[in-house]
Amino acid sequence: MKSVNARPIARVFMTAVALLLATVARARAETFVVDSSHCLMRPRQILQVGSPVFSVLSDVFVDRASWVRKGDVVAKLNSTVEEAQLALDRDRAANATAIESARSELQYYQRELGRRQQLAGNMFSKANEIDEMTTKADQARIAIRKAEADQRLAGLEANRSQRQLELRLIRSPVDGVVIELKLMPGEFVYETTPIMTIAQVDPLSVELVIPASQYLAVVLGESLDVHLEYPLDLIRAAKVDAVDPVVDPASDTFRVRLSLPNPTRSIPAGIRCSVDLPTSPPGG
Repeated sequence: MKSVNARPIARVFMTAVALLLATVARARAETFVVDSSHCLMRPRQILQVGSPVFSVLSDVFVDRASWVRKGDVVAKLNSTVEEAQLALDRDRAANATAIESARSELQYYQRELGRRQQLAGNMFSKANEIDEMTTKADQARIAIRKAEADQRLAGLEANRSQRQLELRLIRSPVDGVVIELKLMPGEFVYETTPIMTIAQVDPLSVELVIPASQYLAVVLGESLDVHLEYPLDLIRAAKVDAVDPVVDPASDTFRVRLSLPNPTRSIPAGIRCSVDLPTSPPGG
């Protein structure tokens, strides 16, 4: 029976062990990717849009699923009284007849004072007449300043009326989509009554609950791949914009929020997703 040479077998075994060790070393030096539990796409904000004043809702300019921009007028309260008051205040602010009248009187008293002073040199004018014209000229100057002050106050009142009218215009606080109309024209709006609900969907928020063992794997500002499930089946990059600094001791988890850009509004909020979360292997 022929003897088996152990040297080739030993060399093969040592080569395999070396390759295995090298592979383990590379794995310990690299970052692994672990698929996190499923998450859900949520709107960045969901806002209940109301009014700071109470009145009757006169107009609603949007419908459910309408896209709105920040500052767009989406509804209007009854404002007939405020519009009339604004027109009155603007007319008063533009009225300069009191100033013109006071200036005309000042010019007359200045001319009359000049004539009296000239006659005083010829002994045809009394001193009390000069004093009277001087006093009237001073009073006319005061009347001009008062009329100018009244006009400035009228301008401020017109500005206040404009602000009060603006309160009757309901504007969207964000770029978003109307997801619910709660009141219709003719209904009464109280200060605590929302008129509609607007959702901001650019960017979208991805909320994750992650085991505390992976806390050091998440870095604020880094980009992670988000797998969008049915019906999109896409992968999009999202940036980590919030990492809770507190771990929940009951579940031994912490929360992470990702921001997913959605400028074309092609990703609907509410679909399921998952995130590839980087982490280091045990002992790494």
